[in-house]
Order: sequence, then C-alpha cells, then structure tokens
Amino acid sequence: MSVFSFCLVARRRCSVYERTGGLQTLAEMVPFPSGEGIAEREEPVKSPLMEARKSLARNGVFAHGAVPEVIADSWHRCLDLGLNATDKPVDAVLSYNLLRQARERNEALIAIVRPELELLSKQIAGTNFMTAFADCDGTVLEAIMDTEFSSSGCSRSIRPGSIWREDVRGTNALGLALFSGESSMVTGYEHFFLNQCGVSCISAPIFDSTGQIVGLLDTSSEIAARQFHTKALVDMAVINIENRLFVESHRGDHIIQFHPRQEYLATQSVGMISFSDDGAITGANRRAGDILSGIDLAVPRTFEDVFRGSFGQMLSTADSIRLVDWLNASYFARIRLTRPTRTIRSAAVPLAAKPVYAVSGSGKTHVFGDEHVRSSFRNAERALKIGLPFRVVGGPGTGRTTLLRRVHENVDPVRPLIAVDCRIAGTGGADGTLTAQTQYEAQVDTIHGDGGGTLVLEHLSAMAAPSARSLAHLVRQLLEPAAGARWLIAATDDTDGALPDDWCESARAILSRVTQMTIHLPPLSERTDFQQIAKAMMAGISPSHQLGHAALAQLEKLSRPRNLVDLETQLRILAVRCPVGVIRAEQVQRYLHTGGQQPDVCQRCAGHAVREAKCREINRAFRQCGSNVALTARKIGVSRNTVYSHIVK
Repeated sequence: MSVFSFCLVARRRCSVYERTGGLQTLAEMVPFPSGEGIAEREEPVKSPLMEARKSLARNGVFAHGAVPEVIADSWHRCLDLGLNATDKPVDAVLSYNLLRQARERNEALIAIVRPELELLSKQIAGTNFMTAFADCDGTVLEAIMDTEFSSSGCSRSIRPGSIWREDVRGTNALGLALFSGESSMVTGYEHFFLNQCGVSCISAPIFDSTGQIVGLLDTSSEIAARQFHTKALVDMAVINIENRLFVESHRGDHIIQFHPRQEYLATQSVGMISFSDDGAITGANRRAGDILSGIDLAVPRTFEDVFRGSFGQMLSTADSIRLVDWLNASYFARIRLTRPTRTIRSAAVPLAAKPVYAVSGSGKTHVFGDEHVRSSFRNAERALKIGLPFRVVGGPGTGRTTLLRRVHENVDPVRPLIAVDCRIAGTGGADGTLTAQTQYEAQVDTIHGDGGGTLVLEHLSAMAAPSARSLAHLVRQLLEPAAGARWLIAATDDTDGALPDDWCESARAILSRVTQMTIHLPPLSERTDFQQIAKAMMAGISPSHQLGHAALAQLEKLSRPRNLVDLETQLRILAVRCPVGVIRAEQVQRYLHTGGQQPDVCQRCAGHAVREAKCREINRAFRQCGSNVALTARKIGVSRNTVYSHIVK
C-alpha cells in the first residue's frame, strides 16, 4: 500500500444485516450441537447463507451470490489455501519469549492503545465479550475479557499470542480486516471453520501516517445482536488511537488541523496533515483523505499543492483561519506546533541566598509598550546618564529590576551591574564593610569603589539598621569615586514612604540622596501592553505554544497580586497542561480558574442529593487528573461526554 493510498479506499459496507438483506435467522447465530455437522442435519435451512454453508461443508463449493461478497471472497481464499471448513483450524500461538519480543517491538503503540482498549471494554454494554489488540501480523498482544467470556471455549482460542491471519484461522474479522484494510464484521456462520461459528467479531485496522497498518482493534462476543452497536464504538476508538499516534509520530513537525465546520476543530473527526519547516508534507491521517475528497494526497508534496495561500502565512496565524483547496472547497483550520523536547543541562547550585550578586543581561526583548512605563524608562535613563541616584517604586513583580537592567544596558553596558538584596544583606570584616559573593565563578569579598558600574539596592527600606550604616558608608564612597571610577546608584522599594526610623541619623541622611527622585511603575493590571508582555513571556517559556486572542483576553481578567511573577507562573502552568500549539480561552478557564469560590457541582445537578454526590465525584476526579477528560473517564468508568456535562464551568 502506498504512502497515502488508504485515503482512496471506499467504505463498502455498514453491517452484515444490511448486506444480507435481513435474511439471517436465529439458527444462523446458534452453533450446531456438539458432534453434529451441517451435512448431518435432517431438515434443511432455507437461508441462502446456510445453504451456502452446507454446500461448503459437503462439497467445498458454494453459490457465490448467496454470501456477502467480502465473505465469499474470503472463503475462496481459504479454499485456495487448501483449508477444509469441517476441520479444526491450527491453534497457532506464539511462545512466551516470542510474545514478549512482539510486545517490546510494539511497546510505544501499546501505550497508546491500552487506555482506549480499557475504555472500550467499559463502554460495551452487557456481558460475555472481550476486546483485544493485535499487531500488524495478526497476533493478539493484549486482551481484556469479562468473567463470562473468559470461562467460555472461545477465550481459549482468542488469547494473547494467538495468530488470526486468514491462512491460519480461516475467515474471521481480524484476518479479514488485516487483508482488506477496512473495518470488518464476521458473525456466526460467516466464519470459515465450523468450530468458530459460535462467536461474532468486529475488527478495525489501525493506520499510521504513511498508510501502513500497524495494528488492529478487535471485539468478540457470543451474542451477535450486540455487535451492531459495538462497531461504531470500535471505529471511534481506532480514530482516537490513530490521531494520538499521528501527533506522537510528528511531534517535530507542524500539524494543521482542519474541518469544514469550525466547531469540529476540537473533535477527533478533524483532518490532520503534518508539514516540515519548508512546507513539505510528511504525513496525513485518514480523516484528511476523507475531507479532501477529490484530492489524491499521494500526489501533492507541499502545502501549496493542496491549499491556496502561503505556508508561512499559515504558521504566523495563532487562531483558526479559513483555508481553500484547489477544488475551491473551504475549511476552518488551525496550526498545531510541535517540537522536540529541549534538553536542559543540570548543574549544582548553592542553596544559600546571596545578598549581593551580579545581574547578567537577559538576552530577551523587554516589553515597554505602556505609556506610563515608557515615561518611567526615559526618566530612569536620563538619571543614570547624568549620575543622579533615584528610587524605582512599584509593587512586587512590577518589573523594577528588569527596567533597571534594560536602562543599564543602554547607558553603561561595559561596566558590571551589581544588585544588593537589602532584606538579607549583612556586614563582615573588622571595618564593618558590606561583604558577600557574586554569581560569578570568582568570589567577591567586598564591594569597593574601584572600576565603577551600576549598583541596585533592592528593597532598600527593608534593610536592618546595622547593615544600613555599612551601606551608607559604601554609598558615600561610591558617590565620591576615585579618578576613573563611575558608579551609578538606583534603589527599589514597594512604596515611596520615608526610610525606617530605627536607622541612625547619618545612614538616613546619606541614603536619602537615593530616594529624593522617585520613579513609579504601575501594576500589571493597569498596563496597556499586557498582551504584548504575555506573548513575549510565553515565547521565552515555550516557543511551541502560542496564546490565541481569546485566550489573551481571558488571561487578562485573572487576578495576580504578584504581577509579572504570577503571570509567569500561570503561563508555565498553561505550557505544562496544554498540548503544544495555540492555547485557547477555554483552556485558560479550565486550568487557571482554581479559586476557592468555585462551586463543586454543576448547575444541572445542584439541589438533587444523589446527582450532587455523583457530580462531586466526577469533578474531584477531574481536578486530580489534571483536567484530563479522557483520563477522568477511564478512572471512574464513565464516558467522556458524561465528564464534559458535569465539569463546573
């Protein structure tokens, strides 16, 4: 099968009942009594399928038109292989070591399949059933069965390690799906071998992004009527597996999700095509071929071969846009950016707080789009240029040190920028000078006046009285430097109040020179450049994530007492919780609205004691599972739709 040939495969049938025109009878669903073959029954069965079945058992031939076409073709293949319908099939089972090796080869795929297999088992109503996963060779690797099915004879045949290709087991759903590449359903006497006619099976192939079958999902039951409902569940589970496998396989590519209807962009029915950085197609899921009807995905090689417009323009768009293919069909689309995980080297660092440290350049583009902040920046820059000490006042996380670092880089980038955290700074030495260590490899015992630079006194008003005397002595020396030295001094504080009363008069007199000029910074909630700040900060945290316009608006409404510090924390939470790509408003609301005032039951269940208890259980599990709907559904044994309906908005 070529790279994208699965996109062209037609869907030829829906169910066995439809294929046979409703001619199946109850006798077709009930296996023969033990030891009694078709040829030995005294009264003939009038069903065309049973007549063909009887002829197959007696003579090895049958009327082709009496059997659904796909089943008839499979029977002919079995006869060509020399199989006899009245014989027992070979019980082909791998050894323990070979089964272990097969599982190891498919370990990554099993990790994706297993949750869907468990969920499928919970979704199938009633008893007497099993779900299984087989590899691309038709070998069952995983199986989940209920108590009734496990005690039946079928469970001894359909077990991990058993091989279900047509050349070994005759006509069966798993072997038929492996051969045809389509979802297959084989019930009762449609099986080739007589001793398999007591079970009904549904199997669907799992394709990777190149169109190759990498595994199969199978359900089997001794109750045939249930299987018509189960087929839709199996097909849905396979779509979920393929989509997740597609994303994992193309994590280093750009993935475009598209659908004719915008509300379907967040569902599993979305089409996905992956592209390299230069716009070359690297893969597509099956749904992409269905949606792009009339366009052979085996032919196009680039984005421009499928859609009108520029691939670069698509990448630069954060929210969903409209795409038009070359057949003039229109779609809604959004980009899903994926990148390999960056390796971060770890290094041992001292845990002791450092009161004095060198502030290195950030290498980031600072955002000063707010008019008030721009004015404060210009005033700070002028003050440093003429050597005037000043104090920057603003609440925690308003960017005081960041502003001073940017000003220093503009005014005097050659000299060092030293910061003193006055809350923890102490004194040392016989003369009471201020001592500490910098963040450079070399230790600095004393800050002295030689050389020059910029000194930032952080949290000046919080300094203890003994340390304030040492600091005042240092500041006086720096303000009267030796020849060739030039020190620029700035301070930061939460408020612009007076210096502490417990400081000595000399310390207050000297350090008041730093506080005579005050520059204010507004809190983040009052800045007009919030969205620019959030975008720049997210780009530094995770280049693989982008904030959509609605997400930015939703994010701006949140409370953050520590300003930029809280914003950075919230963005890191979103980068961890959200899949790579564009972050949406509903994700901001889901992952960051964790206030204590939020109710623990939804409005629909409020006031009903029994329903409230169930709703609390779902919401508690939802929070414990990190707002993961699929994981919550598997954990408490309900459907995804049930979880969605009970989530407290």
